[in-house]
Amino acid sequence: MPKYNQLQVGGYFLIIILACLLAPLHTQATTLPTTQQQSEDSPQNAVPVRTNGQVIYLTGSTLMKDYTTAIIDHLKKYSNVPQPIIVNQGSTRGIKAFCSGIGLNTPDIVTMSRRILSSELDDCHANGVNDIIEIQIGYEANGIVSARSDQDYRLTTVSLYKAIAAELPSNKDDFVQNTYRKWHDVDPNLPNTEIRMLIPTLGLGGRTFLEDKMLQAACRKMPDINAISSASIRVKQCVALRADGRVVDLDIPYDLNVVRTLATSAPGTLAVLPLHSIIANQEALKLQPIDGIMPDHETVSNRSYKFIRPLYFLIKRDHIQDYWKNGLVFGLREFITEATRESTLGPDGYLVKLGVFPLEKGKRDQLRATSLRLDTLDR
Repeated sequence: MPKYNQLQVGGYFLIIILACLLAPLHTQATTLPTTQQQSEDSPQNAVPVRTNGQVIYLTGSTLMKDYTTAIIDHLKKYSNVPQPIIVNQGSTRGIKAFCSGIGLNTPDIVTMSRRILSSELDDCHANGVNDIIEIQIGYEANGIVSARSDQDYRLTTVSLYKAIAAELPSNKDDFVQNTYRKWHDVDPNLPNTEIRMLIPTLGLGGRTFLEDKMLQAACRKMPDINAISSASIRVKQCVALRADGRVVDLDIPYDLNVVRTLATSAPGTLAVLPLHSIIANQEALKLQPIDGIMPDHETVSNRSYKFIRPLYFLIKRDHIQDYWKNGLVFGLREFITEATRESTLGPDGYLVKLGVFPLEKGKRDQLRATSLRLDTLDR
């Protein structure tokens, strides 16, 4: 057996100690996660890194994240589809990333709390994104909320507009700066509290909803604005909001920011928020009627409650991996199947329990058939 002097023994022990210390660092440096989860707090322009067919990359509406998460959780229970990469950044930002091209550095799926615009579809086509599968999972209602401790605000669409518009019609066939300070100034039947409104920032689907469904709807009820012959000028007038600090833009995560802000705000602070977020935070929030109507299954179904929006998944057909493993991304076909099941989006489905109002049965059946055939958007 060979003999070792003290210097040699000490050297061997030093090598062993260094190896033990460096091993964890080496493991951390060379072992990469196979999936990534990016929240709404992630950099908006971050592009996830993924290998061929490894994981679904999904982006889009922040306010659809609960629905998306529910579908993914069910999908993972019954298949070997790994956890997708999720970048919540809003409908407008999401569709821009989705339409940027074909390939693993672009999203496979975008969630939209509105339908894709013609201009956005043109951008998709210009960048080679030609075959898009459109899945509408139902409708979502939006409401006006205050803090639970605040008073009742019986708003109309017009009184809401008059409170937050940048300019209002005057008696001289002109527009003047909005100087209303209190809700009571707008309508004597409203509380005598300071006007403050929390709204989604530009680029979020909720902002588009506010402009289209609430502000422009109010303008159509105001003869002085509705009479403007130029559509572009009329729309610009309708969506211009006051910039004196009474209207506050909130970015993602919008629903969480609303709850946090209302918790410390003075009475009179109202916000636009999806019904599912209101239900989830009902101990802190009070849902206010608008035009005398509250959103529920009956008023949404018969369309007496006007403030609803469609919810969509858009999927790139070019990214779908087929049954023979041909294609870019595994799991997209399985995602389509799960998203269109009756147990997902039917009247007793798990999405309805989260606040989605379902499509009519005939539309659900048609949607399921066209989606499973991988039929693409044609308009």
